[in-house]
Amino acid sequence: MTVTKWLAVALMVTSVSAASAQAPADKPTVGKYLADGYEVLRAEIGNPFLQFILAKKTASGQVLVWCSVQVQNGETSSCRTIK
Repeated sequence: MTVTKWLAVALMVTSVSAASAQAPADKPTVGKYLADGYEVLRAEIGNPFLQFILAKKTASGQVLVWCSVQVQNGETSSCRTIK
């Protein structure tokens, strides 16, 4: 990824974290995963969504989560465990 894309992703992660603080308690969000120790493994910018692959090492291996975030408002659309 180019430096410009990385900066854009960093800016989006920051805004996603802020927006997720207002999300309902039961809805998984990128911000909640980041607060739980997940790291951004990959991020792709596409319209109208920003897609994240998040990773966390656990005692039983690595957990991967895919999340889709609306670019327009920074709200997490969905998150799914993929591994």
